[in-house]
Amino acid sequence: MKNLVAVFVFAVSALTSCQQPRKFTPAPETIFDDHGLHVITSFHNDRTRTISVLYGNDEALAHAGGERAGTPGVATRGVATPGVATPGEPSPGELFKLVTWDLKQNPLWFGSDINGGLLSVETVVVSAGESGPAIEYTIDNSAQKTGKNAVSSNAERISFIFAQRASVFP
Repeated sequence: MKNLVAVFVFAVSALTSCQQPRKFTPAPETIFDDHGLHVITSFHNDRTRTISVLYGNDEALAHAGGERAGTPGVATRGVATPGVATPGEPSPGELFKLVTWDLKQNPLWFGSDINGGLLSVETVVVSAGESGPAIEYTIDNSAQKTGKNAVSSNAERISFIFAQRASVFP
């Protein structure tokens, strides 16, 4: 009887050890190609269960971080210079992308959330116009969850994106 139990235990362990180990791979919906843009800031909304990351090019990062002090022809934060762009005023060449994901439970860590499906990508491009900077706003995958008091007009979304300040990374 002992030999039969030993053979059974050996057979079960041999059959279960022949499986490929399960590897965690992120779902394709969680991947966003930022095309070399910098992370400016991120935030989440518990009410709508979404997380957003604001990406931008070098000019957008300088705008959000207030790092225009050394740039010729651009005013420093808090100092008004005639004929020079003021902080908070967009300048040509800035590119912002606000990417919003749905939150889902993390299967590897109890009680934590990770980004799920991609809900929307809002793009703001500032280019040189005839009478000043021209701002172009587009939104892709606009299946974004909105709360009762959520802003929805393009002008409000552009103002919201421009108002974001860069996070300080160590």
